[in-house]
Amino acid sequence: MDSQTSSTPSSDGVMTSHGNTPASVAEDRQAPDGKSDIPPTNRPSPTTNPAADGTMIDVQRALVDSRRRKADEIRAQGRLKADKVTRKSRLRVARILAKYDAKANRVANPDAAKAPRKIRLDVHGRPKPLLRGWIHAGTAPLALAAGIVLICIAQGAGLKWACAVFMTSSLILFGNSAAYHLGDWSPRTTGILRRIDHVNIFLLIAGTYTPVAFALPRPWREGIITGMWSCTLVALIIHVIWITAPRWLYVLVYIIFGVSGVAFMGMFWVSPAAGPAVVVLIASGGLCYIAGAIVYALRRPDPWPRVFGFHEIFHLGTVAGFACHMVAIYMVIIQLQ
Repeated sequence: MDSQTSSTPSSDGVMTSHGNTPASVAEDRQAPDGKSDIPPTNRPSPTTNPAADGTMIDVQRALVDSRRRKADEIRAQGRLKADKVTRKSRLRVARILAKYDAKANRVANPDAAKAPRKIRLDVHGRPKPLLRGWIHAGTAPLALAAGIVLICIAQGAGLKWACAVFMTSSLILFGNSAAYHLGDWSPRTTGILRRIDHVNIFLLIAGTYTPVAFALPRPWREGIITGMWSCTLVALIIHVIWITAPRWLYVLVYIIFGVSGVAFMGMFWVSPAAGPAVVVLIASGGLCYIAGAIVYALRRPDPWPRVFGFHEIFHLGTVAGFACHMVAIYMVIIQLQ
């Protein structure tokens, strides 16, 4: 049986069908002006949300920019590697060319003079003499051997430690001086070695008086050791802070420090563990230091500037002073036994 339908008049006079009509067949009613009579709140939105569209566009742009930046980084890395390879290739080519040019020159000029030696320059830009640094380089192993002998023959832990201090200070002086004058260092390393070189002589003077002071009674011994090392600390601070101080100031402090032990020479003279011989040796060593310092300050005599100059005379003075003091310490150790 066909489905029953009924029609009822609506408020606007249009007949409306009611019954079992399928929803797919139902159509929206149209108003007389052609507009839909469905309430606006139930209409589907004809376009998407503008804010959401803008956010999506920003995300896409950020993604594109990120990819471009990554691509640029990859290209930059490639250029860096290519430049590195190019530099290495050019350096290798230059070395090969230089090698074969030198070989060709030797074949073409077999009797040509040898290339001049590399000239070493001091901190002032002047050529260093050939023996610069070698005097102290040869003295360093001798100082080590002498220090070991003194430590072995010394009686008592205190005197052994004092001899070890003397040996260490002498090794620091001669070893650092040899490295400073013989090496071809960077400006920074040269400055460090130069500072150490300037204060080492004060370390050696204090290190020398440390075992010699054992020839005196305990209160005087401790006073001399404390005073010498206190002056050394002050001189060290001055030299480290004011590395560019005038040469004459260095020499003045050096001489004052060297003769400061003269005040105790009378006590050493009458001491059973020292005596006149030890005093003469200590004074002779001090005079060697002072003579070398004067030559260093005046820069004369400068006998053979290319081989043996005024600085080498100064180094000889330090070696002679060290030798005198080492013998004096040896005599003190023997007479304390």
